[in-house]
Amino acid sequence: MQTALASYGGNSLSTNSQSPYYPSGAPPHAGSAISLKDLLRVAIRYKYMIMAIIAAITLPVLAHQLLSPTIYRSTAHVQVELIDQVGTNQADVIAQNAQRVANAVRLHSSRSAAEHVIEDLDLLNDPHFQKDMGNISKGSDDYIYLAINRLLSMVTVAAEPNSDLLAISVSSRSPELAARIANQIPASVRAVRASKNNELRAQLLASLETEQHERGEIAAATAQKVAEFRQNHRMLVGAGGAEDLAQLNRIAAQAAAASASREGSAARSGGIAAAGSMQSTAMASSAGLDQLERRHADLVAESSKLTSSYGPNHPDVKRISSQIDAVEGAMAVERNNAQAAARAVAAADAARMAQMARSDAAGDAAAASRLNGILASVESKSYENVSNSVELENLVRESTLADESYKAIAARVEQVRAQMQEEGVSSSIVSPAVPNLDAIAPAPLKYTIIAFFGSSILAFLLAFLRDFLDDRLRTSAQIRKYFGLPTFGMLPLLAQDQPADDPSDSPVIADPQSLFAEVSRSMYCEIRSLRQKPGSQVVLVSSPLPGDGKSTVTLTLAAAGLAMGDRTLVLDLDLRKQGYLQRLQNNIDSPDLIDIITGQADIDGLLPLPHEGVTEDGDEYVHAPRIGLLSAHNPVEEPAVLLSSPKLAKLLRDLREKFDFIVINAPATLAVRDARAMGQFADQTIMVARWGRTTIEQMDASLDLHHYAVSGVIFDHVDYAEHARLRYGDSVQFYVDSSDYYSDDFQHPQGIVTRARNWMRRRRRQSWTQPEMA
Repeated sequence: MQTALASYGGNSLSTNSQSPYYPSGAPPHAGSAISLKDLLRVAIRYKYMIMAIIAAITLPVLAHQLLSPTIYRSTAHVQVELIDQVGTNQADVIAQNAQRVANAVRLHSSRSAAEHVIEDLDLLNDPHFQKDMGNISKGSDDYIYLAINRLLSMVTVAAEPNSDLLAISVSSRSPELAARIANQIPASVRAVRASKNNELRAQLLASLETEQHERGEIAAATAQKVAEFRQNHRMLVGAGGAEDLAQLNRIAAQAAAASASREGSAARSGGIAAAGSMQSTAMASSAGLDQLERRHADLVAESSKLTSSYGPNHPDVKRISSQIDAVEGAMAVERNNAQAAARAVAAADAARMAQMARSDAAGDAAAASRLNGILASVESKSYENVSNSVELENLVRESTLADESYKAIAARVEQVRAQMQEEGVSSSIVSPAVPNLDAIAPAPLKYTIIAFFGSSILAFLLAFLRDFLDDRLRTSAQIRKYFGLPTFGMLPLLAQDQPADDPSDSPVIADPQSLFAEVSRSMYCEIRSLRQKPGSQVVLVSSPLPGDGKSTVTLTLAAAGLAMGDRTLVLDLDLRKQGYLQRLQNNIDSPDLIDIITGQADIDGLLPLPHEGVTEDGDEYVHAPRIGLLSAHNPVEEPAVLLSSPKLAKLLRDLREKFDFIVINAPATLAVRDARAMGQFADQTIMVARWGRTTIEQMDASLDLHHYAVSGVIFDHVDYAEHARLRYGDSVQFYVDSSDYYSDDFQHPQGIVTRARNWMRRRRRQSWTQPEMA
C-alpha cells in the first residue's frame, strides 16, 4: 500500500534518478487518446451536475404534461386545383404546382382566413373555443386579436410532398370544435380569395381598359404622322437607307455594262472590215470550173493510156495533148472569174456585218447615256432621302413604341378578363374532418422520455465541456502529460495546515501511522533517491504563486527526513514578507539568518543533540533531535543582496557539513525572480502545486522561468475524499479500501452500495485477524 500511494502514475525511483530534467529543455506536452473509461469517469465526476440538469429539465416537462388539459386533433384534406388563364389544368407542371401549393398553405394559415373562420362559425360565442382561449374576458379591446392568435396556434397546415393535397389539422379541447374549424377553413379561404380577387381585378381591368384606349389613340396618331411624312417627301418604305444604295448600285452597274458594250461593238465593226479585206480567194470555185477540171482529168488519163500503148508521137496522143492544153486555158479563164465573184461576195458580207456592229454600238451608247441620267437623278433623290431619314426614323420609332405599348396593354386586359372568368387557384375538401376522440396531448411518458434523453445529452455535453475547460492541476497524469515530470507525492489536506509553535510538531512525527505521514515519508524517499553522490542533499522548494503551500511542503519534507533519521534543516529564503516560517523563527530559540551571515551568531545552535533528564515528579525523559530552522526575524528589504553575497554560499557549504538534508523555502516563482537565482544553491528543485487551484498555464510559466530544470512536482492540500469522488483513475481513488492501514478518520464519498461492500470487506478482515491475535 505504501508503494501504491507513493508511486503516482508509475514514476519509479530509478526513472527519477536517471532523467530528473528535460533533455530538450522544454516540456513534451504529449497528448493521449480519450477512452470510454475516461468518458465514464468524467460523467461520474460531474454526476451531481448532470443529475441536476436532467432534473431541472425533465421534472418541469413532466409537471407540465400532468397539468395540461386533454387536447384532440381533427384533420381535413384539401385538394388544390391549379388552373391557368384559359382553363387548362396545370397539375403536371411540377415547379408551378409546388409554388402554388406553397401559396395555398400560406393563405390557409393567414390571419385574414382565421378572422373569417371566427366570423363564419361565431367562435367568440362558442363556449368550447372560450375554454381554448383560457376564458379571457370578452370586454377586452384586443379580444378579437387574441382569438385570431389562439386560432392560428390551433391550426397546422401542411402540404403533402409532390402532391396537390393539403392537410389542415386543428387541435382543441373539444373534438367536435376541431372538426368544425378544419372543415370551415377551406370555405372561408375561398370566400376571402374570391372577394379580394374580384374586387382587385375589377379595379385593375377598368384602369387597364382606360389606358388601352389612350395608348390606341397615341399609336394611331404616330402611324398617321409617319404616313404623311413619307407622302410629303415621296419616301417609300426603305427610302434613305440600304434600299436606295442597292438601287444606285444596280443602275451604275447597268450603265457601266452599256458603256462596255458600246466600246465592244465599235471595236468589233472595225475588226469585221479588216477581216473582210484579208479574206483569201485562192480556193474560189464554180460549176463551170468544176466541169473543166473533170474534163481535164479524163483527158490526162486517156493520154497516159495511149502514150503507154502507142508512144508519144502517135497522132491520137498528140490530138489528146492539144485538147488538154485547150481545157487548161479554159480552166484558167474560169478560175479567174470564180475568184473575182468570191471577192465581191466577201466584201459585201464584211460591209453588212460592220454596219450591224456600228448599229449595236450606237444603241449601247444611247442606253449608257440614259442610265447615267437616271443614276444622277436617283442619286440626288437618295441624298435627299438620307437627310430626311433622321426625322423619319424618330417618327417610326415613336409609332413602333406606341404600337408595342398598345399590344402589351391589350394582352394584359385579355389576361385579366380570363382570370376573372375562372380562379387561378381553387381548393376543395376531398376528405372532411370528423371528430377524433383519441387525445394527442398530454403524453407524459413520451415527452418525459424525450426530455430525459435530451437533457441527458445536454448534461453530458456540458460536463465534458466543463472538464475540457478546467485547466487546474489535480493528478499526476496531468503532470506527466503536460510537463513530463514525476509526481513525488500528494499531501492530504489537514484540518490544521501548519503546526502552531514548533516545526517539529508535524503530523509526520506526531502521528506516524497516518496517511499524511506515509505519503510524506514516501515523498522524502523519492527525493533522496535523486542524489547523484552520497552525502548531504539540498532541495529547493518553490511554487507558482504565493499561498500554494510550499512552506507546508518544506516543513513536511524536513519532518519526514527527521523521522527517517537524517539531520534536517529548513532554510527560509522567502524573506520579502512576514511568513509562517519567520513567525516560527520568532517562537523558537534559534539563531537568526541575518545574524549568522553577518557573523553575530554561529550555526552550532541549529542542531541540538539529544539529552536525557529527570522531571520534578522523578520521571525520566529523553528529548529527540528536532528540525533545524534558519530564517529571519523580520522581512529583509533587499533579499537580492543577500542572495548574491558570498557569505550565503559559504553558509550553505558549512550547513552541508552539519546536516544531511537541507530544504530551502524559496519565494513563489511567478511573484519574484529569486527562486530562479536560488537554483544554483540546490541539488534539486521541487515545484509545489496547490491541488485544484494551480493551473496548467501557471505551472508551465513557472517551469519556463526555471528553464525546466525541475526534478518533480508535489501536490499540496489534496482533498482525498473529493479526489476519490472525482474518479481520476489513480491510486488515490482507492485509498478508502486501504483505510485499515492508517489512523486517519477517512471520509467515504461512495454511494450506499459501495459503502456496504467496504463495510463487509472490513468485517471479513476482522474475522481473519481475530484467530491470529488469539
